[in-house]
Amino acid sequence: MRVSAALRRLAHPRQTVPLDLFKGRKTLDIGCGRSKLCGSVGLDARMHPGVDVVANLDEPLPIEDEQFDGVNADQVLEHVRNLPGLVSEIHRVLRPGGVLVAHVPYFRSSWAHVDPTHVRSFTLRSMDYFVEGSLFFERYRFNDARFQTLEIYLDGHRKTSYLRGLCAALAIARPDRFENSLLSFLCPFELLTFVLRKA
Repeated sequence: MRVSAALRRLAHPRQTVPLDLFKGRKTLDIGCGRSKLCGSVGLDARMHPGVDVVANLDEPLPIEDEQFDGVNADQVLEHVRNLPGLVSEIHRVLRPGGVLVAHVPYFRSSWAHVDPTHVRSFTLRSMDYFVEGSLFFERYRFNDARFQTLEIYLDGHRKTSYLRGLCAALAIARPDRFENSLLSFLCPFELLTFVLRKA
């Protein structure tokens, strides 16, 4: 899956995350803060303007099962201590076929380390523990949350140069080789986006 997606990107390497991923979907925006996704239900640990539900993301979410078609997690997962628990909760509140879009700072980015409230970094394979068919899921899964990878983007929030697009395609095709080589230092991405579908 990853290699074929990367090969498609070699032909068109400057892909960005589609802006209409949540269009027409009932969406939960977790950790929305003061910037809730338009038309969504906002959930945050603190009451801010636009927050609809106040909840601790390290505890079960106060939401009934299968209520949402999409979950947006923009710069949130790196702050959560119990990531397997939150991913399980996201899976629970998503309807079958629902989509999780998670934007996190890439581990080579200074943004991954500058915030003292970050408790983890993310690599291209960090979410594989929750993705069916991956080695990590098959050997080490933490719970019954099952997702399928739809897309992975590096710096998908903006247009990048053709060369950086090629580096992203190579990284996605061979994440271990890329991240454990000089290339990841020469081409340090800022943002990593996972688009996962509830299996």
